[in-house]
Amino acid sequence: MNVVPITTASIESVQRRCEWFRYSLIIKLVVAACFLLSPLWLWALFFSNSQAPYAPSLVFVPLAVIGCMVGFMPLWRGDPYLKQLLRAGILARLAAASLYIWIGFFVYDTSVDAFHYWSVGMHLADDFSVVGWSVFQPPYTSTNLINNICGFIMLATGNTLPTLFVLFALAALWGGYFFYRAFSISFPTGDQWLFGLLTVLLPSNLFWSSAIGKDSLAQLFIGISAYGFARVNEKLGARSIAICSVGIAGMLVIRPHIAAMLALSITLPFAIGKTKGGWMNLAARIILIPALVWLSLIIISQAGQFVGVETADSQSSIETVNRLTQRTQVGGSAFNSGQSLGARIAESPFLMFRPLPWEVNNAMGAVASLEAMGLLFFAWSRRRNFLNALRNWREPFIAFILMYSFVFSVAFAAATSNFGILARERIMMVPLLLMLFCAKPQTPSGMRPVLERDLRGMLSVAKPTRAQS
Repeated sequence: MNVVPITTASIESVQRRCEWFRYSLIIKLVVAACFLLSPLWLWALFFSNSQAPYAPSLVFVPLAVIGCMVGFMPLWRGDPYLKQLLRAGILARLAAASLYIWIGFFVYDTSVDAFHYWSVGMHLADDFSVVGWSVFQPPYTSTNLINNICGFIMLATGNTLPTLFVLFALAALWGGYFFYRAFSISFPTGDQWLFGLLTVLLPSNLFWSSAIGKDSLAQLFIGISAYGFARVNEKLGARSIAICSVGIAGMLVIRPHIAAMLALSITLPFAIGKTKGGWMNLAARIILIPALVWLSLIIISQAGQFVGVETADSQSSIETVNRLTQRTQVGGSAFNSGQSLGARIAESPFLMFRPLPWEVNNAMGAVASLEAMGLLFFAWSRRRNFLNALRNWREPFIAFILMYSFVFSVAFAAATSNFGILARERIMMVPLLLMLFCAKPQTPSGMRPVLERDLRGMLSVAKPTRAQS
């Protein structure tokens, strides 16, 4: 009997097929659940607000979905898994936006930011017929930017709350696509299918970024920044730099302090990281680094003005952070009341895994804690991948993720004492940090004998004996 030799490549091939089946099954279950629950979420999407006209949304929502699919078609060509994932992502985004609308109307009685943006945008659209384009007043940043965007969209669509929600939700889905592409470029041997599943279908990402607001656009522009820097790290070029710049510029007008974190986290690894591409790449870095540092300082200055830190005085900065913390200690989700700044910073490594079960005070907190415990288990089970990333910290993209995650965790742990705000805003960090846990998966040592046995059963080929001849 001739036995086909067992190689590392054949083991990895079987492992990849098992992963494909498992992840594909999860996606199919998500799609099936969305279809089974479609009567509920379609009602919530179109009919939660019985006083608003819903007929235009029955036209514009399908158009938005079709436009999104047409945009994705050339991008998922040749990648059947990505095609399956993004289709499921569209359905899941529609369901998440519907859930957000229902909760906004029937749980919080429209006292959420998303409905405020809709209301202000509706007034801007109504006033347009009287004052014209001057209705869209500056500043074209932060909250006022979202107000103007909503007003501009409603000039074309009318008073269509569902359409606004769907458009913002699909913008966040595009951010998930850019995260997936950034991971594929930077970690070609990593578990791309698992990362795509997490970044597109993770419940907190789905829910918090499927509403009208800055969170959905933040997902889009952070994803673009990551994708651009992944391309810069792979091969320095004008187009890659332009993509990265678009991402940072988008965040600058939405959340300047996050743009400052991105600029700092990209500039430093680009300057000190391992150089690829020989002397031409090195020469280009020598020319670009001073300009990047200068732009980063401008962005950081703008971010400081945005959060109220006007001077470099450390005492003033501490007072500002404490003031922001006290401002977030509202409602039933407040925590860390009266805790010192040092203690809050010391807890920053656990930002991704809170609220812990004993910190839960309400139903929303229980859901957030359940996901946080799942992420904690996931991180522990893949700790070797994370430790391997730490050992390769000089790789520019890995350094970018580590630095951004560190700065983000410290800043938000210091300035946030509300689990609702924490769960909503940490989605700006989680997709990037998950990359380090999905990079370079290793075949568990206990699985190798099982895989070898199965492979020998499938691949062994017996020669005919003389008697058989």
